[in-house]
Formats: sequence, C-alpha cells, structure tokens
Amino acid sequence: MELKQLEMFLEIARQGTFTEAAKTLYISQPTISMQMAALEKELGAKLFERQGRRNALTPAGKMFLRYATDILMLRAKAVKAVSAYSREIAGTVNVWASSVPADYLLPRFLPDFLRQHPRVFINLARSDSQEVWEKVAGYAADLGVVGTLGDGAEIGYVPFLADHIIVVAAPEGKYGRWGPEIGVETLLAEPLVVREVGSGTQHTFEQALAEKGFPAATLHVVARLQSTEAVKAAAAAGLGLGVISELAARRELAAGTLRGFRVKDLNLRRQFYLITHKQKVLSPATEALRCYLIEKAGEEET
Repeated sequence: MELKQLEMFLEIARQGTFTEAAKTLYISQPTISMQMAALEKELGAKLFERQGRRNALTPAGKMFLRYATDILMLRAKAVKAVSAYSREIAGTVNVWASSVPADYLLPRFLPDFLRQHPRVFINLARSDSQEVWEKVAGYAADLGVVGTLGDGAEIGYVPFLADHIIVVAAPEGKYGRWGPEIGVETLLAEPLVVREVGSGTQHTFEQALAEKGFPAATLHVVARLQSTEAVKAAAAAGLGLGVISELAARRELAAGTLRGFRVKDLNLRRQFYLITHKQKVLSPATEALRCYLIEKAGEEET
C-alpha cells in the first residue's frame, strides 16, 4: 500500500468520480483506475461501486476512509516533527467564523496581526455555527470561531470572547418609551425578527427561553433573516423586535438609530470559542493567529 494510493482514494471519495479526481490530481484516469484496482486487490475488498454516474463508497470503503484519513494526517505530523520545517510565519490561513465573529470581532483584530506578519494571507469565510463546526471537522478550515459547540470529540476548543443577546427596536413609538429592561411576557407579546435556524444567536435565545418553560413555538416570529445586518435593518424599519448580538449593535445603539433592551430573568450571555481539529497539523501561521486571538481576547476581558 502506497501513500499516493491513499491520496487518490480520498480524492475520489471527495469528488465522487474517478474522472474528477484524476483532473484534481493532474494524473490520467487509467492511472488512477489502475492504482485503485491494486489497492482493492491488496485489501481484498471493493472500495467503490457505481451509482448512476458517480462512484460511491461501499461499506468497506467507508470503513477504510477513516483509516486512510488518519494515516495521511499522521504522515503530515511525522513530516513536521522530523523535517527541517520552516518556522517562517507565512502562507494562507483558512478561517471560518459564525456571523458575529466574522462581521464584528475578527475584522477588529486582523489588521494588527497582518501588520506583524505581512506574509500571511487570511481567507475568512462566514457561515452559521453549525456549518463552521462541520468545516473544521472536515478539515476544510484551519481555524473556526463559533457561538455554540457541536458534537464530536475530534474538535478542540478554547474560550474566545463573551457576548450578550439583546432585543433591539426602532427608537420611535412605544418602544421609545420602554425602559432598558423588559419582561418575558412583554417579549412574547411582540412581533419578533430573528436569525435563521443554525444561528448561534438564535440557539442561545431559544435555549434561554426553553429553560424558563417557554418553547420556541410560543414566539410571535414574523421573519427569519439570514444576517444580523438584515435583522437590524428590519427592526429599525419597525417590523418588530430584533433579536441580535449586543456586540453587533454597538454602532447603532451609540448613534441612537436603535434602542436595546435586556430581557429580565433570561440568561442570554453566550461564549464564543476558537475551534481546531485535534488531528490537524496547524501551520506556523495558523498557530500564530490562534495564539494572537487568545491573547487579544484576554486583553479585552480584563
């Protein structure tokens, strides 16, 4: 069994066809077919089966996928440990973050880091916490920032920064006469503009309500929107109360274009986390960014 065979096997599993895998690896299809035939012969089992136009993993292939992934990751660790690995902090770091960290936290921290390390390029992708977790688990992201933790012992995490979920509204009309804190009963009686399912903000909000005996079905939700900016705009236009991160509303609250309210007796504090895959070998640039963000978070919370 050769490492190149494992690399071919994983690429076929990712791409779904021998043809696309061969293109990605810049080799011919006959070559990749021959190597897979040799691998299947050595293992004594078929790894792929035809399903329409795609090559799907057989049960044996799915089992072998885990071992092939671990072998190649272990190879990467060995190369790092025994070779003359360059300690220069350079290269691309793929970061996935949920919406609040991606839009309002990381952009504040990254300029200083990049001034210190001008040969690093940050590729920042934005999604909800659930997908960010999946990207890190699937080795597609070097570093993730999430507002809720997912399942999986393969992911390591450390606390980053804390946040509070608040309710915001247009400053005019009855909302302009409210005090800075409202009760749950008041909240349930008002039209709400919330984030999409999978959002860490929405998960924290609904979980806090459920702990007080109010399931999500009791909410008068009039709109679910895909971004915090959209929720803020809808609330400012008078559509209803918006449920968002306090960090995301700082500018509007300071300018007076939105009013913010805490909800009495609800635990709407949440923690952001930096997450990495325990088996992934972090590049010097990724490790430097991770340490830098932990340091900056500590400075902000002291």
